[in-house]
This record gives sequence, C-alpha cells and structure tokens, in this order.
Amino acid sequence: MKAILLLLLAALPLGAWGDQGHRAVSTLSLTALPPGPRAWFAGQEAFMASHASDPDHWKSDPKERPRHYMNLEAFGGPGHLPRTQEAAREQAGGGFTRNGVVPWIIQDRWRDLVTAFQTGDPAKVAEAAAIVGHYIGDAHVPLHTSLDHDGKTTDQRGVHSRWESGLLGRLQGLEALPIPTAQPDPELLQRPWAWLEQAHALVPQLLADDLAADRTTPRSTRGKARGPAYWAQFKDTQGPVVKQQLTLAAQHLADAILNAWIAAGRPTR
Repeated sequence: MKAILLLLLAALPLGAWGDQGHRAVSTLSLTALPPGPRAWFAGQEAFMASHASDPDHWKSDPKERPRHYMNLEAFGGPGHLPRTQEAAREQAGGGFTRNGVVPWIIQDRWRDLVTAFQTGDPAKVAEAAAIVGHYIGDAHVPLHTSLDHDGKTTDQRGVHSRWESGLLGRLQGLEALPIPTAQPDPELLQRPWAWLEQAHALVPQLLADDLAADRTTPRSTRGKARGPAYWAQFKDTQGPVVKQQLTLAAQHLADAILNAWIAAGRPTR
C-alpha cells in the first residue's frame, strides 16, 4: 500500500487543491479503511485518484460552481447555518444557491456512493467515492467558506491560489500523513456543517499569515513576484494548516466510505 501511495502522489502535478490536493485526499482516505470496504478499492486506487478532480471540469454548468463552497457570512456565520435548503431559502431568499450548497451536495453524492456499493461494481464504487471526496475536500478549504474567496477586500488578490496551489505544491511528505481509522457514525450526514465552521475559523489567520509573508516582497510597477522569502515564511506558518486540512478531509472521506458501505448492507467483494 505504501508503494501505491508513493507512486500516485509522486505523479501529481503542481495544480490547485482541485487536482493535487483532491487526489491526495482520495488516496490517503484508503489507508484509513477497515478490510471490508477497503477490499472494494483493490486495484482501483489509480482509477479513483484519476476521478478526484472531475467536478472541477463540470463548472461550465452554472449549477455546478456553487456546489464547491458555502459563504458562511451570507447565512449569518457559524452557529446560524441552515441545515436544509428550505431553511436556506427562507433565510437568504430564492437566490440562496449563489452562496453555495456544498453540504447538501455532499449528502447527495454520499447517497450515490451507497447505491454504487449496492450495484456490486468496484469501478462505480471508486468513482462515486472520488466524487463525494472532491466535495468533502472543498469543504475543508478555508477560503471555500467565505464571501471573499480571494482576498479582494483586503488587497490580497491571489491568496486563494497561493494557499491551495502554490503552497500545497511546495509541501513534502504528503504520502506519510497519518489518517485516523474510519469510524461508524450514524450522524455522518450532519457533519459537513461542522467541517465548514472549522475551516472558516482558519480564514483570519490565513489572511494574516499571507499578509505578513507578503511584506518580504516589495511591490513594483509590475505588481508582485513572490520569491523564496515569501514562500519560506508562508510555508512555515500555513504549511502545517494545509496538512491538517488534508488530513481531516481524508479522514472524513474515509468515514463517508465506511458508513456508505454499512448503509449498503456491508457487501462483500
């Protein structure tokens, strides 16, 4: 298994969280599965990783983009988030979907995973797990939980890409991240809101750390070309946070897979 992890993660391009990060979440989640559900992914590891970024290629559909985030401020912030789409409509009006629907899409795609287990087709299981894993991964990215996705209001444009692409691509040892063993959880479908609130709490420090690292780079008439000093400081302060969020996303995907397998009747392969 370690050899498979090394092979899959070493082949990842320096893309956004939607590529390198999502593939890592998919691959790492399998290390946390008990034998029953893990057997369904034997020989499917690379196939699952290859589908981890699929939803990012569907964004030409206007209904797809809001499935990747939730602007917590638009719903009153942590502690006030609607748990149903009906409540969201009452709270934010008919256009509430513009502010994100990721917790509900996680629920829908998890049900697809249950159905995939029931079909008895390992390829369908691996693909469905990759898809729900993509949205679970997005729910753990701090800037996917905020109205200001990219530092526009704080003059930090590009911080989104710097955190989930530039920084992630500079981290080492992703294949060694320890993922806690998946656990049965009857309340799994209610967990996405807590994941979003946890990620949202990281936004202020993320922005502060980016701003502090940015002071290492003087602004020129051509803008900023962030060099080694910026990346060294940002990696020192936010690198552990990126690894933490990857670990949590992989853990929660593993929990989702295990509980889908249980809901499907614990099928054997």
